[in-house]
Amino acid sequence: MLPIIPSDKVASVLTLPPEVAGVRDVSREQSRAINREVVAYGIPSMGGFMVASFNEMVSLFWLAKVGTEPVAAVTVLMTIYWTMMTFNIITGVGSNAVIARRFGEGAMEQSGIAIRSAFMMKIIMGTLIGFATWLLMPVILPLMAVEPAVEQLAYDYGHWMFPFAGIVGSSYSVYSAFRCIGMPRMAWWMQLLGAGTNMILDPLLIFGIGPFPELGIVGAAIGACTSYLLVTMIGMYVLATDKSPIRVHWFARPWPSRDEFMMIWNIGWPVGINILSFSLAMTFGVRLVTSYGTDVVAIFGAAQKVLHFGVMTMVGFTLGTSALVAQFLGAKDLVKSWIAGVHSIRVAGYVMLGYGALVFIFAEPIVAAFFGIESGGELGASLLRIMAISIPFVGIHIGAETVFEGAGHNRPMMLLSIAHAWLLMVPFMYTFGILLDWGPVGMIWGATIAHSLGGLIAVWLFYKGSWLRKVV
Repeated sequence: MLPIIPSDKVASVLTLPPEVAGVRDVSREQSRAINREVVAYGIPSMGGFMVASFNEMVSLFWLAKVGTEPVAAVTVLMTIYWTMMTFNIITGVGSNAVIARRFGEGAMEQSGIAIRSAFMMKIIMGTLIGFATWLLMPVILPLMAVEPAVEQLAYDYGHWMFPFAGIVGSSYSVYSAFRCIGMPRMAWWMQLLGAGTNMILDPLLIFGIGPFPELGIVGAAIGACTSYLLVTMIGMYVLATDKSPIRVHWFARPWPSRDEFMMIWNIGWPVGINILSFSLAMTFGVRLVTSYGTDVVAIFGAAQKVLHFGVMTMVGFTLGTSALVAQFLGAKDLVKSWIAGVHSIRVAGYVMLGYGALVFIFAEPIVAAFFGIESGGELGASLLRIMAISIPFVGIHIGAETVFEGAGHNRPMMLLSIAHAWLLMVPFMYTFGILLDWGPVGMIWGATIAHSLGGLIAVWLFYKGSWLRKVV
């Protein structure tokens, strides 16, 4: 799918950066050895995100048994929530690049300080921003223009999720820290712990099984918060023991310096703008979908979760390989970084192509599993099939983007994300859905075309090679 050395046929579009001209001397066996390293880093991370994404679908599955309103409420609330969690992305991406680079350089003490910096930033910023957003919920939620019952359920869910934002962000730093210091399998076990805890608690607390109270959507929120807290506590403990190649002394001096915090922030803020822009665009997109009623919002939300399963699986794989790319860059081995990046994008594209094909073929039973209603089954299957077409392009976009993140060079992808969201996705959704009056189907076609174009542009940026020249 993606050549390590572009052929003459595509030379006008894709060229080999001069920094990695030595890749021409790399044997096929050496390339395969690097690919095995990519897989060794990527598979545990992918498995962890697969479990986490499956956990999200299971949570919606149980809520769908209560009705479409809780599913619609979670769909609406979480678009706002992940917009608020931009701080988590900024700190996570910035700290990951620093931790992995320092680990690749052999600077273990500096790598440990970067881990402490990430946790401090997430706990403090997350808690403050989470409480601020919680207080603003009466202002924000009415803007989504959902039915009163859905709005109240969103309030109930948010009353738990927003105050826990600092803990939620810290749990993601647990996974990232282990990947960056060469322990991708431990990251997988931590994600399995979190998802497994939530999957056990969800049905117990939603339906009131056994001695547990019947809490509905509040039970789903409590289950999620409990799982995030458990991961954070156990992860911090393991990082402080001899089981970690870098033993983190959480309360020892010297404390992380202001320069450390600023380095993390400067690397991560373009990705924060990237995610914030896209999250706001998705919030706007959900707002457009609400004009078609609660059932369509619920179907759209369930379809997004199904696709999110594949997307987050690939995010997991490429985050694992992103840490490997960063370690190669830290060791000044640009050729290995290039080959690892190409292999990562290839795997992302092929796996997402297969996932998209499965979603396309089994769209009806997937929708039926969420909603045992015939009224939305046909529409839900149609929307899911249209979305599935863009999945391979989303895969290569994710693969290219995480290479830039591993290099700590995020401004090009920030600019692409802004263009993707506001010059492609939102205008296309509005034009095809509202102006041309093609309804929900037209709206999703607009998003699909935008996502496909975004993936192609991301690969072009990867081959420009500016990420190879970034110094952290």
